[in-house]
Amino acid sequence: MSARLRARARRREHDYTLDDLRPLLVKPEQERLKSLEHKLETPEALAEAIGEVLARAAVVSQKRGEELASAMQPLLLSSIHETVRKNPELFAEAIFPSIGPAIRKAARAALEALLLRVDDMVQRTMTLTSLRWRIEAARTGRPFVEIVMLHNLAYRVEHVFLVHRESGIVLQHVAAENVTSEDPDQVSAMLAAIDDFARDAFREEKEGGLSRFCVGGLTGIVEHGPRAMLVAIVRGVASKDVEASLAETLEEIHRKYADALVHFQGEVAVFEPTRDALVGCMREERIQKPTSGRRGLLVLAAIAALALVGGGIAWKRVHDQNRRFDTYVEALRGEPGLLVTRTGRDEGRRFVEGLGDPLAEDPAALRARHGLDAADIELRFKPIYSLDPPLAERRASQVLRPPPGVSLGLVDGTLRVAGVAERAWIERARLLATSLPGVTALDDEHLFEAEAITSAKAAAAALEGIQIVFPLGSARPSSAERARLDAAARAVQALLDTAPRGGLSARIEIVGHADATGTPEKNQRLSEERASRVSTELGARGVPTVSLATRGVGQADLAAPKVTFAVRLSPAREGS
Repeated sequence: MSARLRARARRREHDYTLDDLRPLLVKPEQERLKSLEHKLETPEALAEAIGEVLARAAVVSQKRGEELASAMQPLLLSSIHETVRKNPELFAEAIFPSIGPAIRKAARAALEALLLRVDDMVQRTMTLTSLRWRIEAARTGRPFVEIVMLHNLAYRVEHVFLVHRESGIVLQHVAAENVTSEDPDQVSAMLAAIDDFARDAFREEKEGGLSRFCVGGLTGIVEHGPRAMLVAIVRGVASKDVEASLAETLEEIHRKYADALVHFQGEVAVFEPTRDALVGCMREERIQKPTSGRRGLLVLAAIAALALVGGGIAWKRVHDQNRRFDTYVEALRGEPGLLVTRTGRDEGRRFVEGLGDPLAEDPAALRARHGLDAADIELRFKPIYSLDPPLAERRASQVLRPPPGVSLGLVDGTLRVAGVAERAWIERARLLATSLPGVTALDDEHLFEAEAITSAKAAAAALEGIQIVFPLGSARPSSAERARLDAAARAVQALLDTAPRGGLSARIEIVGHADATGTPEKNQRLSEERASRVSTELGARGVPTVSLATRGVGQADLAAPKVTFAVRLSPAREGS
């Protein structure tokens, strides 16, 4: 086989189709196409792929312009609105960390501003100067606020205008509080007219311009820039700081808004952010009045006077309280049965320590009568039995409980008891008296037994009921009268025994009688002999005759041969 035939045979053995060759030629591309189809047809894979490039795409789009933001804004607003509507609590929690401090900061700023206004208002309305200014306002017909400002402010920037220099359009305008805001465009037109007038009248160069003008108490300060100018309307005499702040602010505005100023076509909204910069030019300076120092001294003097008055009141209160406490302690020391051992303070509270008889004056009641509070003074008294006579006498009365008609008195330790009481009480008193604290002896000389009085009266009645009969003409009683004589003797003895114990003095009189027989003289003598005979008979029976008195009455009274008894009981006299 020739070489040509062998080559043709080899070509037949390796004769491949296009399908056989495609995997060899485009296999990598096919795999990438399959992977791309998988990512596009599978949601999870597609989301993962978009997530990998979404952030980068957003950054690139933002650099190119606001199209993406404008496209996303409706979607985001709708989503936020729907979230707030469905779950307002979640939205509140999300913004809480930032909204809370913002609210507090705004409230603090508002409160500080309010305090400043209140302070300023008080200073304006509570002084003679304020009254003088009100009179001035009424006299001149000018607002009171304007009068106050004239007298208090060195200057105040009331308006700041940002004006496009080429067109004369006001780009931004800010005004101070309580200032009437004129139409900015009119103000701008006025400035342009004045500037043109001055330029034409005085042939100033184009680069120059109106820099300052005055109208009444107002001064206009104009700061020129290449594309814009700042105009400040100042009440009063402005310092150089105002012009410096205008120049710095204008330079900053030219730096930030150079393109907007160059290509300005009447859209002033672009310059809205310059408002904060213009507010920074709103300055004011108050006049430092020389009287402020004197006012401060007056305030300090008033405070010092109030402090002195308050200190005086506090000192007097403390002094009065100390004086009441000292008086109270002295009163305690003067009370029978109370002994003050120590006074002082314990943890800021006063205290009184001592000993006290239960029958003595109550220290707490005494404290109240001295106008002292129990919370301020603590009482520490321990019980004792006092030997003070009034308390010992009170204790004797409490223990002995004397009946009505009996009095007790303690003198030099001797308890004196007087009156009439039953024997049992008298014996009990005699038993207990000297055992009581403070009682060393008992004087019962004037204490009488009620039973003795009764017995004495009974004996006296019995004696007066006895009559001793005599024979006619005889001064000697018959033997039959012995029993009556014995009874009379017993009655007299009983009377003499009981009357002293009852505090009585008994006067026993033996009265002799005679009948009418015989002469009166004889009968008188006979009656006296009969009384004397009975006294002798009683003496023979043990009766002390010194206690007996005899008397003859003759036939004058109860004419009969007999002897009667007369008894008179009377209170015993001192020393009898």
